[in-house]
Amino acid sequence: MSLRLAGKRVLVTGASSGIGREIAITFAREGAQVAVGGRDETRVRETCGVITDQSGVAFPVLGNVADAQQAERVVSESVAAMGGLDIVVNNAGIDADDWHDVADWPVAKFDEIMAVNTRGPFLVSKFSIPHLLAVGGGSMLHISSVCAVTVWAGDCAYDMSKAALNMLSDHISVEYGARGIVSNTLMPGVVRTALHERVMEAMNDGRMFERQLLSRHPIGRFGTVNEVADAALFLCEGNTPFLTGANILIDGGYSRV
Repeated sequence: MSLRLAGKRVLVTGASSGIGREIAITFAREGAQVAVGGRDETRVRETCGVITDQSGVAFPVLGNVADAQQAERVVSESVAAMGGLDIVVNNAGIDADDWHDVADWPVAKFDEIMAVNTRGPFLVSKFSIPHLLAVGGGSMLHISSVCAVTVWAGDCAYDMSKAALNMLSDHISVEYGARGIVSNTLMPGVVRTALHERVMEAMNDGRMFERQLLSRHPIGRFGTVNEVADAALFLCEGNTPFLTGANILIDGGYSRV
């Protein structure tokens, strides 16, 4: 059976844990070379180790993509390691451990979330696009959130950052579609990751809130990282070039209730 990403060169940011880690592993399993991006060297190398243990090819690329010089270096090191770039997955993202109504939101924390979740993907896209154009185009996928199109009261910074990420993807699809670049977002609902668990634990009524969230999922459960990675694979394998500029919900029906 042929591998779905054989010969492809992929950069995944935020690949040291959660959804990004699973995307990196899944793409490598399907034949891609993967540049594993992240800030935590130990966890980045652990993801690379999982890939190489499965006979895949992975390269660690360390940096904070919210910083312009570091984001440019992450992209350039990925290109140098793999000999080019065909697919970019903007996954790096953070949330606050404590939520506030708008008037009470700490400005510094708001700025931090917007920097990682919005500025970071912009910078990675900015520096990656010339490399995609150099090979006649490619796929860009941005991991957004159901929060981009629904309101989670108290989490305005995260919600705003993901809505902005959707618009970034829309601009790329319009501005570079004729030159071969496909750009989409995936908007997961609640997925059990380390980030989700950290936020729930930090909230005073986190587990009660979690039960409320679960009740809003018509399928009766939260999502898994594997399900998001499989959807990402479908969007990035290159068989659906007419599917671009789409912001795709993968939320177990949460947004329909």
